[in-house]
Amino acid sequence: MTQLVGIVGVVCVALADAYAAPPEQAALNHDAAVRVCREYLAAEDDDERERLASQLDGYLGDVESVIRAVASQTYRPVAAGYHSEEKFQSTEVREKYPRDLLYFVVPKSYDASRPTGLIVFMHGGGLTTSRDAPESTLRFPRPNSPPDTYRSGDIFAATGMITVGPSAPGKWESSYRWCLHSSEAYLAAVIADCKTRFNIDPDRVFLLGHSMGGFGAFHHALRQPDRFAAIISCAGAWDCGYWPVIRGTPLCMIQGIHDAQRGGRWHHTDVEYARWSHKIFTRANLDHVYYEYDGVHDFAEMRPKVAEYLASNKQLRRDPFYPHVTLASPQGFAWNYLHRVRHNRWLSLDETTSGTLEYDDLTTSGDDFDSWRLEHSLTNHRGAMIDAINRGKNRIDVTTQNVARFTIWLHPKMVDVAQPVTVSVDGNVQFSGRVKPSLKTALESYTRRQDWGLIYPIKITLPASD
Repeated sequence: MTQLVGIVGVVCVALADAYAAPPEQAALNHDAAVRVCREYLAAEDDDERERLASQLDGYLGDVESVIRAVASQTYRPVAAGYHSEEKFQSTEVREKYPRDLLYFVVPKSYDASRPTGLIVFMHGGGLTTSRDAPESTLRFPRPNSPPDTYRSGDIFAATGMITVGPSAPGKWESSYRWCLHSSEAYLAAVIADCKTRFNIDPDRVFLLGHSMGGFGAFHHALRQPDRFAAIISCAGAWDCGYWPVIRGTPLCMIQGIHDAQRGGRWHHTDVEYARWSHKIFTRANLDHVYYEYDGVHDFAEMRPKVAEYLASNKQLRRDPFYPHVTLASPQGFAWNYLHRVRHNRWLSLDETTSGTLEYDDLTTSGDDFDSWRLEHSLTNHRGAMIDAINRGKNRIDVTTQNVARFTIWLHPKMVDVAQPVTVSVDGNVQFSGRVKPSLKTALESYTRRQDWGLIYPIKITLPASD
């Protein structure tokens, strides 16, 4: 019991901001709390942010109502239809991506007074693909267009959601431009820009990629599955991954049987990648859908399946409180694209130890078209993992591998704050006690991802069990 008391002491230090303000500090009312929160988020100086954070300790009211007020915006009406070659609205972001373009499809049903979903479309191509590549997909079909036209503005508009098609980042850097380490910040900037233009529901953001974008869809499913309500990979592929991290985020794969063609297209996105993915995800009981069609590497042929999936899932919502969350680091669609991962929903990986993790690995063999094969194996690679289950009744069980320290973020919708919470790590009780929502902690959770849908006003920082 001595060990438990010591660990709880560490946790209480981490949770100091969850308790009452010092007696000499006047309590903030709701409006004052909203003002301080906005000043805190706008502050660029660390000392100024810390000063404002200490003021937030004086707020003892309802945290949710303040967060709603801070996150609220007003939006101007936007005409329905196709909007092309827009620049980023933020001066800072536009200076960072001066030549990048954004293409939009706005449905007739869009009402600026009501939140709507967002589809982020990652186009295909390669190293030198033009920045105007989204145009060919997001335009509406002409009156005389054939049924298998590449133009798909009509199927995107039919979802009732906003669609954005950005230029792929990193021109001249890589043929896998949506998988660059910088692509995470780039996608975050795209989503943030959309949220300044349109009334976007943060829990209804979909990621859709074709070809190069399909690689990107797999890549971001591994690295930031909590960002999206669902992820759709059309004619994509991957080499490695720790796939339990996608729990809670449905993944859709759409693949043509004849994607690879002798004398035409090599096996870069061969149907075997999707078939192996389907097997692996099925064995692991991961939420996914696989559409296979008798066709080639062409988004025009995928239109019916894309439309079918979007139509059946347009009301799908991200669950920020999904009860079973796994975080693994590093992650990426291929070994050369692995990078550290810090967050997934209500988990943060703070410090790791040395050791390896077992990844799924897809390896090719064969030097000519007919001898080419794709084989699956389990490969050990340096890495760390946290697997956490909220079992209800204020009990959370965590399993770790090569983790020294991590943080659990909680919300009153996940636990009963009127009762003690028990956290078991690797079979040992590491925390048992009361927790309390804090406005300062809620803002801290926002700054992790700049996402108003991933707000957790309670945190518990723990060492992994010995």
